[in-house]
Amino acid sequence: GRYAIPKSISKTAIDSLHAKLSAIDAGWLSSNSPSLLDGYTLILEQIYDGIEGPQSKRRRQTPLVNAGYAARMAVMTFILEKWFDSVLSRDENIEGINVVVLGCGLDAVGLWSRNVLNDTLTKYQQRAEDQSPKLNVYEIDAWDNCVLKQHALERSGIVQVHRTTNNTDDDSTKESSFCALMEGTINKAASKEVDLSDFHLIAMDFRHICKDKNLLKKALDSTGFDPSQPTIILSELVLAYIGYESTNAILQTMATHLLRDNGRSMFLCLEPMLPTGTEQHHYSTNKKQFFSVKESYARDYANQFLGKLNRGNSSTNSDGDDVFHPLGSNRETIVARLISSGFSMSNLDAASLRKAVGEVSSTHRLIAKEPFDEHAALALNMECYAVACAFGGSSDGNLGRLLPWLDHSMQNSSSTIRIAPIEDSSQDKLVGNLYGRIYAHLYNKYPAIRKMVKSALKTDLFADSANGSSAIQNRFEGKGGKFWIALDVESSDIVGCIGVRQRKIYECDDQGDTGELSSAFSVVEYEVQRLAVVDKHRGKGIGKRLLNAVYEYSLQQGSVVMNDMEMVEKKKNGLSVQLLAVTPDVLVNANNLYNAFGFMKKESFGGGLTMNVYSKTCYYYKSS
Repeated sequence: GRYAIPKSISKTAIDSLHAKLSAIDAGWLSSNSPSLLDGYTLILEQIYDGIEGPQSKRRRQTPLVNAGYAARMAVMTFILEKWFDSVLSRDENIEGINVVVLGCGLDAVGLWSRNVLNDTLTKYQQRAEDQSPKLNVYEIDAWDNCVLKQHALERSGIVQVHRTTNNTDDDSTKESSFCALMEGTINKAASKEVDLSDFHLIAMDFRHICKDKNLLKKALDSTGFDPSQPTIILSELVLAYIGYESTNAILQTMATHLLRDNGRSMFLCLEPMLPTGTEQHHYSTNKKQFFSVKESYARDYANQFLGKLNRGNSSTNSDGDDVFHPLGSNRETIVARLISSGFSMSNLDAASLRKAVGEVSSTHRLIAKEPFDEHAALALNMECYAVACAFGGSSDGNLGRLLPWLDHSMQNSSSTIRIAPIEDSSQDKLVGNLYGRIYAHLYNKYPAIRKMVKSALKTDLFADSANGSSAIQNRFEGKGGKFWIALDVESSDIVGCIGVRQRKIYECDDQGDTGELSSAFSVVEYEVQRLAVVDKHRGKGIGKRLLNAVYEYSLQQGSVVMNDMEMVEKKKNGLSVQLLAVTPDVLVNANNLYNAFGFMKKESFGGGLTMNVYSKTCYYYKSS
């Protein structure tokens, strides 16, 4: 049917329910708020009883499986609790809160959010009914999983049902791309007392979103979803199964519609972080013969995923991309993918599950009450999953409060510095003055640097006082680029600058191991130019933030190039976005910054003044 998914994928919903209960039964998960965690456990148990029956015997998983599922539950519940706290602590007049669960399966996290809301309201003493925001829970999954979830909720009484759609033979149901399968109110888990919460269960095949990129928005709009309210969208092991293009469409819908410009709204996902055939082919250009233990484990784990999902699915491609495509192979590719989808780099982050678990363990502990000696295997397993968060608008510092693993040293040391595009001719003059004096101490020893600076001030950094707008910005935009400044908001001084321009778009032929042509893809190349930070502000992370601006812009522009219809005919197997930078060897700080940012030194040239050439592959856009 329209909403059907491979049995190997739908089976994971039941397997996940059994595994989570097994981890809890084994005593792996504990919390500083045991009553709140007990509520989560109770809802899982009620869902289980609604499917298997209260007398059925639960499956006991291995200690390693228990530990892995406990880690996932610990991180997701921790961040959800923190998000509710951040929303309610700064805004007591919220009328509603939205919790959207993509690929809800048989999990309890959406329903449990009512427990979290009530617990948080108690913390802030907002007990009066007229002060309590209305909770709206939207759970979305394929038809088979939704029917199973509906059956469990009706039998358990967790939700007081108001309306259901059971006539699957109805023509309008068959023709629709989604179906509001069930609507009701969430009952209090213990007393069955009706709470002021709306619950919506929506059946939809996420794989169809690549054909209609507004499908998720349409489905939510049909239920009265209000994106202006604080919203959290959750995804746990969902995006990897719906295809590359459909995942991109969902990410873009969230960034541009569902969460856009709302600093209280956030996307949270826990997804596999594993290499795919495409990424291995295009990123492993050195044809590695040897792999680290971590790399080998990740490759084998990815193959296990594919083997499990391909079982009985003869229609899938040999590379498995139809049924399994991770969000990325490492933190950098995941961050790049979120940026290319429309999220801002300053409002997102990602980390391995292992790192995230280590940081949340102060409140959500993993304590084995069963014999466990597979610590190395658990560490490797948790490195194969990523936790990613992205706010729709300026997070106003909430990202750091929600993600304890973030390094705040850079933000704290340069909190008065704002990175922004250069705007007018007065700023052009300040940039010219900065660039003209910042390297003055090198002029006598290196005349070539004096010559380079003077050339820049006469060309792309020339201040045209006759025009009120920025002549510098106009020149860089004319070259397919942009120019930014680092502005001290307290003194209004410009303390740094950077520019980027598009150099070229060209076809790249990648040779296989046999030397024969194995694929061809396009490359869009951008060059970093005029990077400078005044001496007294160095060491505060300003240079990195300026490079971040270039990095984010290049990814967003690469997405534009990828979507260009003329480019589609040329791109063949995809598009690679690359950054290039050329800097004198004597500028030690600049060279160190490029190395720390992930640039690779390609070559050096020059006689009296050695110039180093750096490059960085930012992202590879796979062709649909």
